[in-house]
Amino acid sequence: MVTIKDVAKKCGFSVCTVSRALSGKGYIKKETREKIMEAVTELNYRPNTLAVNLKTGRRQTLALVLPSLTNIFYTKLEQYMEAFASEKGYLLYLSNTGYNLEKEKQVIENLSGMDIAGVIIFTVSGEHEHIKKLSEFGIPYVYMNRRFEDDPNHCLRLDNKKAAFEAVDYMIQLGHKKIGGIFQGFDNNSYQERYEGMMEALDSHGLTCSPNHLLFDVNPEDMENTPGRILQMLQQPDHPMAIFAGNDMIAFSLYRAAYILGIRIPDHLSVFGYDDCIMANFVTPPLSTVSAPAKQLSAIAVDFIDHHIHTGCLKELPVLKASLVIRSSVKNLKNYREGL
Repeated sequence: MVTIKDVAKKCGFSVCTVSRALSGKGYIKKETREKIMEAVTELNYRPNTLAVNLKTGRRQTLALVLPSLTNIFYTKLEQYMEAFASEKGYLLYLSNTGYNLEKEKQVIENLSGMDIAGVIIFTVSGEHEHIKKLSEFGIPYVYMNRRFEDDPNHCLRLDNKKAAFEAVDYMIQLGHKKIGGIFQGFDNNSYQERYEGMMEALDSHGLTCSPNHLLFDVNPEDMENTPGRILQMLQQPDHPMAIFAGNDMIAFSLYRAAYILGIRIPDHLSVFGYDDCIMANFVTPPLSTVSAPAKQLSAIAVDFIDHHIHTGCLKELPVLKASLVIRSSVKNLKNYREGL
């Protein structure tokens, strides 16, 4: 399928210039317009009907592809996304991949053949060539909270590493030394960044983390294996006294395991989460966590797609900062003797 990028390459002008020539907006020299139209005719290019329809007032659809519908953070984000999409005249089509790469590929293939104006996606792994192919169908896309070095202009990122560093540093500042961590798979590089932030915080204070105090590839939705792995960690004689959870859903699994074992939070175990989903303020005790800016993420993602549709150009995407929300799940050990 011939895209506007192919036309730009053929005639030697930028995508933005070609877009203006096709839309009839903005000043363009007669010679430039003629050369562009020659390339359009030669390549048999057909403009993206999605953008044309949008300009004529027809409502379009954006696809939001999530890895899970049970993670409460994604529920909050979907609500913001739907609101911002509606403001710009779009409907929102929601799809769930269930952390399954093959299902994600099938979803993308299906979307390629639908009347979809753009795709906003939380990928399930580092594999993303199938998503890049959306551009061949004239469908703009944006990765949410992902970093791909070969496609950086489509990545809307959080500074996960810095946020995790600040969370673990906070626990250390309160006197904690035996700190563990629990993370989902590193196929999602945001969790690797959070792990790296945790380790840097420990190192900056001259601390280390025992391998027995770390769990990886933990899926809080896997009710067959996850509870047992967390229980096993907490039943170690030398178990961690504070744990940084890679997301709030993992933190809630920790709460459940602590309840089963009769471990009181934060008296016997401190917990710090990541995401600040709605339930973080309703569990007992309320969960201290990293607040990911879901509203800002949603607004920027929708605006990125909308701008691409109207101009054919990519808007520069920022790296967003997260912030700490301090509640009651981390004990202050400053006034206690070390080890108690």
